Amino acid sequence: MDIDSLFAELHNLPSVPKVAQDLIQQFDNPSSSLDGVARNIERDPVIAAKVLRLANSARFRGSRESASIEDAAMRLGFNTLRTLVLASAMTGAFKADPTFDLKGFWAGSFRVASVSRLLAKLSGKDPDTAFTCGMMHNIGELLIQTGAPEFAAKMNDRQNNASSRAAEENLQLGFGYPEVGAELARRWQLPKLIQTAIAYQGRPSQAPNDSEYARIVAQATIICDVIASHGGIGADVGQELSGPLFAGLDLDKLLADLPAVLEADKAFTELLG
Repeated sequence: MDIDSLFAELHNLPSVPKVAQDLIQQFDNPSSSLDGVARNIERDPVIAAKVLRLANSARFRGSRESASIEDAAMRLGFNTLRTLVLASAMTGAFKADPTFDLKGFWAGSFRVASVSRLLAKLSGKDPDTAFTCGMMHNIGELLIQTGAPEFAAKMNDRQNNASSRAAEENLQLGFGYPEVGAELARRWQLPKLIQTAIAYQGRPSQAPNDSEYARIVAQATIICDVIASHGGIGADVGQELSGPLFAGLDLDKLLADLPAVLEADKAFTELLG
């Protein structure tokens, strides 16, 4: 099987809703206003419901409930809205076999995205771009689940970290989820920078033009794997984050900021899936 054959098995390419596409473009437009964003959110009942739920969650709720999208948008702010819309668009575009833990998949993707955003802030890169790259980093896995279900079912029975799963996919299929995700990003006509970050996340030093975002996604994926293997963020986590990939990274600052970042994003993970 090659990647074109995999996509041929999908029949219909997953698509991001038009309203979500418009909103993402609005967020990238410096002249956009919260009022304009709120009006667009009202066009999509699924996104609108998630915005209201998040605005009234324990993290954001004030002295009264938000009953309108305009009020919820003001409470959440531009950056939080952008994060929620992107996450909602991505999670709504894909379906999976009932035996696949789709909610767990998106929760993991969101953690990588959140850590990618933090890493971007520490390295002087654009946090929103890094978040998008992190959110999409393993999107190819969902296409493998759909286009190669028998192989995927066998993989789902194993406990694999990101690198071992990609290696097994390459061995058995001739490609892994990074290549599939990059091809989807290409077909969706996403920026080349995002395509490159997804494709080269397993070998960032080989990325053309020294893509810093491929490096950020690679770092974030390993950090999340290490945290999961240790059951949380402890002193021993930092000891495993070594080698050339982490050269120049302020690990003390990273480990100090990580707990707050992961705790703050819990409200989002409850809305995924």
